[in-house]
Amino acid sequence: MKARVGVIGAGIYGTKILKAFSFAAKMGDIELVALADLKEEVVDQQAKAFAIKGYLDYKEMLRKENLDAVAIVTPDFLHREITLEAAKYGVHVLVQKPLDTSSDGGRDMIRAARENNIMLFVDFHKRFDPAHMQLKNDIKNGKLGKIQYGYAYMEDKIVVPSVWFKNWAQHSSPAWFLGIHFYDLIYWLLESKPKKVYATANKDKLAGMGIDTYDSIQAKFEFENGAQFSMDSSWIIPDGFPSIVNQGIRVIGSDGMTEVDSQDRGVLSAFEDEAASIVSNPYAALEVERPFYGIAPQGYTFESMLYFTKLIGLLKNGMKLEQLEGAYPCGEEALVSTQMCEAVHQSVKSGQIIQL
Repeated sequence: MKARVGVIGAGIYGTKILKAFSFAAKMGDIELVALADLKEEVVDQQAKAFAIKGYLDYKEMLRKENLDAVAIVTPDFLHREITLEAAKYGVHVLVQKPLDTSSDGGRDMIRAARENNIMLFVDFHKRFDPAHMQLKNDIKNGKLGKIQYGYAYMEDKIVVPSVWFKNWAQHSSPAWFLGIHFYDLIYWLLESKPKKVYATANKDKLAGMGIDTYDSIQAKFEFENGAQFSMDSSWIIPDGFPSIVNQGIRVIGSDGMTEVDSQDRGVLSAFEDEAASIVSNPYAALEVERPFYGIAPQGYTFESMLYFTKLIGLLKNGMKLEQLEGAYPCGEEALVSTQMCEAVHQSVKSGQIIQL
Protein backbone atom coordinates (compact mmCIF):
# COMPACT_ATOMS: atom_id res chain seq x y z
CA MET A 1 0.00 0.00 0.00
CA LYS A 2 1.15 3.51 -0.81
CA ALA A 3 0.95 6.31 1.73
CA ARG A 4 -1.26 9.27 0.79
CA VAL A 5 0.73 12.49 1.22
CA GLY A 6 -0.09 16.20 1.11
CA VAL A 7 1.81 19.48 1.33
CA ILE A 8 0.86 22.59 3.30
CA GLY A 9 2.58 25.68 1.91
CA ALA A 10 3.43 25.77 -1.80
CA GLY A 11 5.76 28.75 -2.05
CA ILE A 12 9.50 28.78 -2.77
CA TYR A 13 10.53 25.89 -0.54
CA GLY A 14 7.14 24.22 -0.81
CA THR A 15 7.85 23.82 -4.52
CA LYS A 16 11.00 21.85 -3.65
CA ILE A 17 8.97 19.57 -1.41
CA LEU A 18 6.39 19.09 -4.16
CA LYS A 19 9.13 18.17 -6.64
CA ALA A 20 10.63 15.66 -4.21
CA PHE A 21 7.27 14.10 -3.39
CA SER A 22 6.24 14.05 -7.05
CA PHE A 23 9.41 12.12 -7.87
CA ALA A 24 8.78 9.73 -4.95
CA ALA A 25 5.29 9.14 -6.36
CA LYS A 26 6.69 8.37 -9.82
CA MET A 27 9.07 5.89 -8.17
CA GLY A 28 6.09 4.19 -6.54
CA ASP A 29 6.97 5.13 -2.96
CA ILE A 30 3.98 7.34 -2.13
CA GLU A 31 0.85 8.86 -3.62
CA LEU A 32 0.98 12.68 -3.76
CA VAL A 33 -2.65 13.71 -3.56
CA ALA A 34 -3.10 17.35 -2.51
CA LEU A 35 -1.63 20.69 -1.48
CA ALA A 36 -2.90 23.67 0.48
CA ASP A 37 -1.88 27.33 0.40
CA LEU A 38 -3.48 30.63 1.38
CA LYS A 39 -2.98 32.20 -2.05
CA GLU A 40 -5.49 31.18 -4.70
CA GLU A 41 -3.12 31.81 -7.61
CA VAL A 42 -0.48 29.61 -5.97
CA VAL A 43 -2.99 26.83 -5.36
CA ASP A 44 -4.24 26.95 -8.96
CA GLN A 45 -0.75 27.04 -10.46
CA GLN A 46 0.78 24.32 -8.30
CA ALA A 47 -2.22 21.98 -8.38
CA LYS A 48 -2.13 22.12 -12.17
CA ALA A 49 1.67 21.72 -12.35
CA PHE A 50 1.67 18.60 -10.15
CA ALA A 51 -1.73 17.24 -11.21
CA ILE A 52 -3.12 17.08 -7.67
CA LYS A 53 -5.99 18.65 -5.74
CA GLY A 54 -5.57 22.14 -4.31
CA TYR A 55 -7.07 23.70 -1.19
CA LEU A 56 -7.12 27.20 0.27
CA ASP A 57 -7.81 25.75 3.74
CA TYR A 58 -5.39 23.12 5.02
CA LYS A 59 -7.95 21.98 7.59
CA GLU A 60 -10.35 21.11 4.77
CA MET A 61 -7.59 19.13 3.08
CA LEU A 62 -6.87 17.19 6.28
CA ARG A 63 -10.57 16.54 6.77
CA LYS A 64 -11.28 15.31 3.24
CA GLU A 65 -8.17 13.60 1.89
CA ASN A 66 -7.57 10.74 4.37
CA LEU A 67 -3.85 11.52 4.39
CA ASP A 68 -1.14 9.35 5.91
CA ALA A 69 1.44 12.15 6.01
CA VAL A 70 1.84 15.85 5.35
CA ALA A 71 4.74 18.26 4.87
CA ILE A 72 4.43 21.64 6.60
CA VAL A 73 6.27 24.33 4.63
CA THR A 74 4.96 27.54 6.19
CA PRO A 75 6.47 30.47 8.08
CA ASP A 76 8.08 29.23 11.30
CA PHE A 77 5.52 30.68 13.72
CA LEU A 78 2.72 28.59 12.14
CA HIS A 79 4.35 25.17 12.66
CA ARG A 80 2.74 24.43 16.02
CA GLU A 81 -0.85 25.18 15.01
CA ILE A 82 -0.72 23.08 11.84
CA THR A 83 1.13 20.16 13.45
CA LEU A 84 -1.44 19.94 16.23
CA GLU A 85 -4.24 19.88 13.65
CA ALA A 86 -2.53 17.16 11.60
CA ALA A 87 -1.98 15.09 14.75
CA LYS A 88 -5.75 15.05 15.40
CA TYR A 89 -6.14 13.07 12.18
CA GLY A 90 -3.25 10.71 12.93
CA VAL A 91 -1.23 12.19 10.07
CA HIS A 92 2.58 11.87 10.16
CA VAL A 93 4.38 15.20 9.86
CA LEU A 94 7.46 16.49 8.07
CA VAL A 95 7.95 20.02 9.37
CA GLN A 96 10.57 22.51 8.25
CA LYS A 97 13.10 23.78 10.76
CA PRO A 98 12.79 25.09 13.38
CA LEU A 99 10.42 22.78 15.21
CA ASP A 100 8.77 25.91 16.58
CA THR A 101 9.83 29.40 17.60
CA SER A 102 9.29 28.62 21.30
CA SER A 103 10.21 25.62 23.41
CA ASP A 104 6.67 25.55 24.83
CA GLY A 105 5.26 25.30 21.32
CA GLY A 106 7.76 22.58 20.49
CA ARG A 107 6.74 20.58 23.57
CA ASP A 108 3.10 20.88 22.52
CA MET A 109 4.01 19.42 19.13
CA ILE A 110 5.98 16.55 20.68
CA ARG A 111 3.15 15.79 23.08
CA ALA A 112 0.59 15.76 20.28
CA ALA A 113 2.79 13.42 18.22
CA ARG A 114 3.17 11.01 21.13
CA GLU A 115 -0.52 11.03 22.03
CA ASN A 116 -1.54 10.33 18.43
CA ASN A 117 1.34 7.93 17.64
CA ILE A 118 2.58 9.92 14.65
CA MET A 119 6.07 10.60 13.32
CA LEU A 120 7.29 14.15 13.85
CA PHE A 121 10.21 14.49 11.41
CA VAL A 122 12.02 17.85 11.37
CA ASP A 123 13.72 18.70 8.08
CA PHE A 124 17.29 19.37 9.23
CA HIS A 125 18.90 18.63 5.90
CA LYS A 126 22.40 19.65 7.03
CA ARG A 127 22.56 16.20 8.62
CA PHE A 128 22.25 14.70 5.13
CA ASP A 129 25.19 16.60 3.59
CA PRO A 130 27.86 13.94 2.83
CA ALA A 131 30.61 16.27 4.10
CA HIS A 132 28.85 16.63 7.45
CA MET A 133 28.15 12.88 7.56
CA GLN A 134 31.85 12.20 7.04
CA LEU A 135 32.69 14.69 9.79
CA LYS A 136 30.31 12.92 12.17
CA ASN A 137 31.87 9.54 11.34
CA ASP A 138 35.36 10.92 11.98
CA ILE A 139 34.27 12.34 15.34
CA LYS A 140 32.56 9.07 16.37
CA ASN A 141 35.61 7.06 15.32
CA GLY A 142 37.91 9.23 17.42
CA LYS A 143 39.85 10.71 14.50
CA LEU A 144 39.63 14.21 15.97
CA GLY A 145 40.15 13.13 19.57
CA LYS A 146 38.28 15.10 22.24
CA ILE A 147 36.47 18.01 20.58
CA GLN A 148 37.65 21.29 22.09
CA TYR A 149 36.15 24.07 20.01
CA GLY A 150 34.67 25.04 16.67
CA TYR A 151 33.12 27.75 14.58
CA ALA A 152 30.20 27.83 12.15
CA TYR A 153 28.54 30.49 10.05
CA MET A 154 25.51 30.80 7.81
CA GLU A 155 24.69 33.99 5.94
CA ASP A 156 22.03 34.89 3.38
CA LYS A 157 21.93 37.66 0.83
CA ILE A 158 19.74 40.59 1.84
CA VAL A 159 17.24 39.74 -0.90
CA VAL A 160 15.97 36.90 1.34
CA PRO A 161 14.46 38.99 4.18
CA SER A 162 13.87 42.15 2.12
CA VAL A 163 12.15 40.60 -0.91
CA TRP A 164 11.52 36.85 -0.66
CA PHE A 165 10.14 36.85 2.88
CA LYS A 166 9.42 40.52 3.42
CA ASN A 167 5.92 39.83 4.73
CA TRP A 168 7.08 37.67 7.65
CA ALA A 169 10.80 38.35 8.20
CA GLN A 170 9.87 40.52 11.18
CA HIS A 171 8.49 37.38 12.86
CA SER A 172 11.84 35.64 12.45
CA SER A 173 15.56 36.40 12.76
CA PRO A 174 18.83 35.22 11.22
CA ALA A 175 19.16 32.81 14.15
CA TRP A 176 15.70 31.28 13.72
CA PHE A 177 15.91 31.17 9.92
CA LEU A 178 19.59 30.27 9.42
CA GLY A 179 21.46 29.71 12.67
CA ILE A 180 19.07 26.93 13.71
CA HIS A 181 20.52 24.73 10.93
CA PHE A 182 23.96 24.78 12.51
CA TYR A 183 22.74 24.77 16.12
CA ASP A 184 21.19 21.39 15.29
CA LEU A 185 24.19 20.25 13.26
CA ILE A 186 26.63 20.99 16.08
CA TYR A 187 24.41 19.20 18.62
CA TRP A 188 24.11 16.22 16.25
CA LEU A 189 27.85 16.11 15.61
CA LEU A 190 28.83 16.34 19.27
CA GLU A 191 26.02 14.17 20.65
CA SER A 192 26.18 16.48 23.65
CA LYS A 193 23.65 19.02 24.91
CA PRO A 194 24.44 22.73 25.32
CA LYS A 195 24.98 24.09 28.85
CA LYS A 196 25.06 27.85 28.34
CA VAL A 197 25.22 30.58 25.73
CA TYR A 198 26.18 34.22 25.41
CA ALA A 199 24.98 36.12 22.36
CA THR A 200 25.07 39.57 20.80
CA ALA A 201 23.22 41.02 17.82
CA ASN A 202 22.95 43.95 15.43
CA LYS A 203 19.70 45.60 14.39
CA ASP A 204 20.28 48.39 11.87
CA LYS A 205 20.04 47.85 8.12
CA LEU A 206 16.78 45.90 7.92
CA ALA A 207 15.14 48.09 10.56
CA GLY A 208 16.01 51.07 8.37
CA MET A 209 14.11 49.35 5.56
CA GLY A 210 11.02 48.97 7.74
CA ILE A 211 11.67 45.31 8.63
CA ASP A 212 11.90 45.02 12.41
CA THR A 213 14.34 42.17 12.87
CA TYR A 214 18.02 41.58 13.57
CA ASP A 215 20.60 41.87 10.80
CA SER A 216 23.02 39.44 12.42
CA ILE A 217 23.41 37.37 15.60
CA GLN A 218 26.63 36.07 17.14
CA ALA A 219 26.45 33.22 19.68
CA LYS A 220 29.00 31.34 21.81
CA PHE A 221 27.90 27.96 23.24
CA GLU A 222 29.42 25.68 25.83
CA PHE A 223 28.39 22.01 25.72
CA GLU A 224 28.17 19.36 28.42
CA ASN A 225 31.23 17.55 26.99
CA GLY A 226 33.32 20.72 27.39
CA ALA A 227 33.35 21.76 23.73
CA GLN A 228 33.02 25.46 22.89
CA PHE A 229 31.38 26.59 19.64
CA SER A 230 30.80 30.00 18.09
CA MET A 231 28.04 30.46 15.52
CA ASP A 232 27.39 33.57 13.41
CA SER A 233 24.19 34.06 11.44
CA SER A 234 23.29 36.95 9.17
CA TRP A 235 20.95 37.79 6.30
CA ILE A 236 22.31 41.10 5.06
CA ILE A 237 25.25 40.12 2.85
CA PRO A 238 25.16 42.12 -0.42
CA ASP A 239 23.10 40.98 -3.37
CA GLY A 240 26.32 41.01 -5.38
CA PHE A 241 27.60 37.98 -3.44
CA PRO A 242 27.92 35.03 -5.89
CA SER A 243 25.48 32.72 -4.10
CA ILE A 244 22.31 33.11 -2.05
CA VAL A 245 23.91 31.58 1.02
CA ASN A 246 27.41 31.46 2.51
CA GLN A 247 28.04 28.75 5.08
CA GLY A 248 30.67 26.57 6.68
CA ILE A 249 31.92 24.83 9.81
CA ARG A 250 35.28 23.99 11.36
CA VAL A 251 35.81 21.57 14.25
CA ILE A 252 39.03 21.25 16.25
CA GLY A 253 39.84 18.38 18.57
CA SER A 254 42.85 17.19 20.57
CA ASP A 255 43.99 14.90 17.75
CA GLY A 256 42.65 16.44 14.56
CA MET A 257 40.56 19.07 12.83
CA THR A 258 38.15 19.36 9.93
CA GLU A 259 36.97 22.35 7.92
CA VAL A 260 33.93 22.13 5.67
CA ASP A 261 33.09 24.90 3.22
CA SER A 262 29.43 23.99 3.04
CA GLN A 263 28.75 26.34 0.15
CA ASP A 264 31.73 26.64 -2.20
CA ARG A 265 32.12 23.12 -3.58
CA GLY A 266 34.33 24.29 -6.42
CA VAL A 267 31.66 25.15 -9.01
CA LEU A 268 32.05 28.65 -10.49
CA SER A 269 30.00 29.86 -13.47
CA ALA A 270 29.70 33.05 -15.50
CA PHE A 271 27.04 33.78 -18.14
CA GLU A 272 26.39 36.68 -20.48
CA ASP A 273 22.87 37.17 -19.16
CA GLU A 274 24.04 37.34 -15.51
CA ALA A 275 25.57 40.46 -14.00
CA ALA A 276 28.05 38.54 -11.85
CA SER A 277 29.69 35.15 -11.56
CA ILE A 278 27.84 32.43 -9.66
CA VAL A 279 29.13 29.96 -7.08
CA SER A 280 26.61 27.13 -7.12
CA ASN A 281 26.22 24.09 -4.91
CA PRO A 282 24.78 21.22 -6.98
CA TYR A 283 25.50 18.87 -4.09
CA ALA A 284 22.69 20.56 -2.15
CA ALA A 285 20.05 20.60 -4.87
CA LEU A 286 20.12 19.53 -8.50
CA GLU A 287 17.38 18.50 -10.92
CA VAL A 288 18.36 15.88 -13.50
CA GLU A 289 16.35 14.47 -16.41
CA ARG A 290 15.86 10.71 -16.04
CA PRO A 291 14.37 8.29 -18.61
CA PHE A 292 10.75 7.34 -17.85
CA TYR A 293 10.65 9.35 -14.59
CA GLY A 294 11.30 12.84 -15.93
CA ILE A 295 12.94 15.34 -13.58
CA ALA A 296 14.75 13.66 -10.68
CA PRO A 297 15.72 15.86 -7.71
CA GLN A 298 19.12 15.12 -6.20
CA GLY A 299 21.27 16.54 -3.41
CA TYR A 300 21.14 16.55 0.36
CA THR A 301 18.24 19.01 0.64
CA PHE A 302 16.09 16.64 -1.39
CA GLU A 303 17.58 13.57 0.29
CA SER A 304 16.04 14.58 3.60
CA MET A 305 12.58 14.88 2.02
CA LEU A 306 12.88 11.59 0.12
CA TYR A 307 14.10 9.80 3.25
CA PHE A 308 10.87 10.90 4.95
CA THR A 309 8.82 9.29 2.17
CA LYS A 310 10.74 6.02 2.63
CA LEU A 311 10.00 5.99 6.35
CA ILE A 312 6.33 6.78 5.75
CA GLY A 313 6.18 3.85 3.35
CA LEU A 314 7.59 1.56 6.02
CA LEU A 315 4.99 2.75 8.54
CA LYS A 316 2.19 2.36 6.01
CA ASN A 317 3.19 -1.25 5.46
CA GLY A 318 3.32 -2.37 9.06
CA MET A 319 6.48 -1.10 10.72
CA LYS A 320 5.95 0.31 14.21
CA LEU A 321 6.97 3.89 14.97
CA GLU A 322 9.12 2.80 17.90
CA GLN A 323 11.20 0.67 15.51
CA LEU A 324 12.36 3.89 13.82
CA GLU A 325 13.56 5.53 17.02
CA GLY A 326 16.89 7.26 16.43
CA ALA A 327 16.60 6.91 12.65
CA TYR A 328 15.50 10.48 11.84
CA PRO A 329 15.58 14.06 13.23
CA CYS A 330 12.67 13.74 15.67
CA GLY A 331 10.82 16.37 17.67
CA GLU A 332 12.72 15.64 20.86
CA GLU A 333 16.07 16.22 19.13
CA ALA A 334 14.77 19.31 17.34
CA LEU A 335 13.61 20.76 20.65
CA VAL A 336 17.28 21.12 21.66
CA SER A 337 18.05 23.54 18.83
CA THR A 338 14.82 25.43 19.53
CA GLN A 339 15.93 25.84 23.14
CA MET A 340 19.36 26.96 21.91
CA CYS A 341 17.83 29.59 19.64
CA GLU A 342 15.42 30.75 22.33
CA ALA A 343 18.34 31.14 24.77
CA VAL A 344 20.32 33.07 22.14
CA HIS A 345 17.56 35.67 21.90
CA GLN A 346 17.23 35.83 25.70
CA SER A 347 20.97 36.51 25.94
CA VAL A 348 20.81 39.19 23.25
CA LYS A 349 18.00 40.99 25.10
CA SER A 350 19.45 40.65 28.60
CA GLY A 351 23.16 40.94 27.85
CA GLN A 352 23.67 37.96 30.15
CA ILE A 353 24.94 34.39 29.87
CA ILE A 354 21.92 32.08 29.69
CA GLN A 355 21.96 28.62 31.24
CA LEU A 356 20.15 25.97 29.20
